[in-house]
Amino acid sequence: MKRYFFVALACTIHLSWAYQPQTILLGTDAPDFSLPGVDGKQYTLADFSGAQALAVIFTTNHCPDAITSHGRMVALVDHFKEQDVKFVAINSNSPDGLHPPELGWTVYDDSFEDMKLIAKAERFNLPYLYDGETQVTAKAYGAVATPHVFVFDKNLKLNYDGRLDNGRRRRGPVEKNEARDAIEALLRGEKPAITKTRPAGCSTKWKEKSKNVAKENAKWKALPVTVELAEAALLEKLVANKGRKRMRLFNIWSTSCGPCVQEFPDLSAIARQYSWQPFELITVSLDQPGDLEQVKDFLIEHECGLSPRVAKAVKKDGRQTNHYLLKGDTEGLAKAMPRWNGSMPYTLLVGEEGEVLYEHHGIIDPLALKKKIVEQVWKIRGE
Repeated sequence: MKRYFFVALACTIHLSWAYQPQTILLGTDAPDFSLPGVDGKQYTLADFSGAQALAVIFTTNHCPDAITSHGRMVALVDHFKEQDVKFVAINSNSPDGLHPPELGWTVYDDSFEDMKLIAKAERFNLPYLYDGETQVTAKAYGAVATPHVFVFDKNLKLNYDGRLDNGRRRRGPVEKNEARDAIEALLRGEKPAITKTRPAGCSTKWKEKSKNVAKENAKWKALPVTVELAEAALLEKLVANKGRKRMRLFNIWSTSCGPCVQEFPDLSAIARQYSWQPFELITVSLDQPGDLEQVKDFLIEHECGLSPRVAKAVKKDGRQTNHYLLKGDTEGLAKAMPRWNGSMPYTLLVGEEGEVLYEHHGIIDPLALKKKIVEQVWKIRGE
């Protein structure tokens, strides 16, 4: 049940704002659009007319339901590659309507630039268009979730809208594929047997939600920050991560270390992005014990408070914080992290029983680190 609770959080948050989409009705003409594609071209509805059937698929980069549907979407296009069918995928989400923890299932955000990355990574075989700037197209169609599929006939009249299939969060074969069935019916000159299902996925992230995002940002910024002196023995125990599936990301740093200061905004952003996941950031400062307040001020400036969920896990551990200033000899720290060569910064991601998932001496590559985190997120969640 906990897993589904956090999935629900990832898919919808604070729906108290006014706008609600109205999905177009069966028989409605396909609304026109003019949108940029990741291939550098500008597309309108006319580019997809003239076929026996057209499937317009509203999807996105970050939603776990959309992520797992991408392979099945590609397979659907391949299924009809020799037939008179056209396809287009549209990212309906506004980045302004998202706050970082909603991106906790992926390394990507919903920007146009990241659309290019995911289209390449997932080998999209259909145009992928960006509607996040104005969301005029998503509103015209009434796209309520990602993914949400609209199938039109040769006259561009709506014959089916709803889910792609019953795959939910599966990457493999499915038992029901209503979108495919609707297209096949149109190719036979028939009306689809099923004309409407409920799209199962994350709610469309409307730009109007930005005020709620701003409130969430303010809450995050206000989270209290604490720093404690720590013996190496405590850090050794934390690195061992006994009996816990939670990932722990350790960073050895100092306020006097230029590369440490340079990379810290990325670490702070990563901590927030995955704060709904079984993940926590633990920092270990090598500043002098008398500089504790200076270290604390730096962490406050970089918004390194513990989220309520992480704070609860820390408290359950019998601790008060995830930010430490090393007390004692650095050789003791080397015992806790034997692969550390003594330089700063040093970043270590461990999984269950202290399994090393990622480590790096020097400034991190945020994308490489996030890929390791996301790989583990899906593994832990059992998806």
